[in-house]
Amino acid sequence: MRKHMIRLPGDYDYVGVYLTNVCHLSCPYCITGHHGASYRAERLRQLIPSQWIEGLNRLELPEGIPVTLQGGEPFLYKGIWEILENVRHKVDILTALPPLLDRERFLRLKTLDWNKRETPYPTIRVSYHKGQNDYKELIRRLAELNDIVSIGLYYLDHPAYEQEEYQEVKRFADEHGVELRKKEFLGLWDGKIYGTFLYEDAVLGQRKGVRVLCRNTVVPIGPDGTVYRCHSDLYFGRRALALGNITDESLEFPRGHLICDNYGLCSECDVKVKTNHHQIYGYTSVDIRFPDRGAIRELQEAKNTDNQGRLLRNARS
Repeated sequence: MRKHMIRLPGDYDYVGVYLTNVCHLSCPYCITGHHGASYRAERLRQLIPSQWIEGLNRLELPEGIPVTLQGGEPFLYKGIWEILENVRHKVDILTALPPLLDRERFLRLKTLDWNKRETPYPTIRVSYHKGQNDYKELIRRLAELNDIVSIGLYYLDHPAYEQEEYQEVKRFADEHGVELRKKEFLGLWDGKIYGTFLYEDAVLGQRKGVRVLCRNTVVPIGPDGTVYRCHSDLYFGRRALALGNITDESLEFPRGHLICDNYGLCSECDVKVKTNHHQIYGYTSVDIRFPDRGAIRELQEAKNTDNQGRLLRNARS
């Protein structure tokens, strides 16, 4: 049976493709483990490259939205090069640039078109984590890639780091012609929560006991192709609440709000105030509403009716 194209609503801003949950770093503050999430507790099942290529090529994305490969460490997924050569979309990559990755490996690709687009930011974003990787080694390697791909270094502005170190990193990056940007630290450190959040009590690390309505405008896709409602669902592995799988014959994204009982365990990246893909500040991925019980009941009844109609339509197609 022919699989249907997957259309994203026009206001969606980000598609995150988590190729693997494996990483060569072991940062104690990794956002995938916040609130006790089990994302990296054991190696997750992964799609093979051909499944990713077929699934991602079915996506109909809003104008200007790439797919972003991440993890874990996306370059530890061996099929990433096959994906880059065969996916029809523009691609961004979030990486810590594993040690064996070099200029020659990029040049062996059949095409670099996936990386060629005008953006106000580097499309390959390399993270520096103090104590986990070496900024001088990273900057030298980025300098070797600068003329063939859009790439830059992101310095995690951790509250435990001295600001003098950032100035040292900036000086070294400037000397090598490498773009350097700061990346805001998010989450709990030394008894204080860091970050600017539209819903401040959403990231306290425990359920608040309220049922909310939530609409997300980002798409987190797990290593096995599961399409989650939000990053918290991905990191906690709430597959029963998922929207579907990118390998499904058909997949529809909700245009309205969905019921959620996990408010308080939200991922910081979903509720923070940040820039959108145009780099315009003031965007937040989610819209959360706090309705009365009657409104929740009406929405649940409407959802059940809609699900019955969808099953009927699929049976006829």
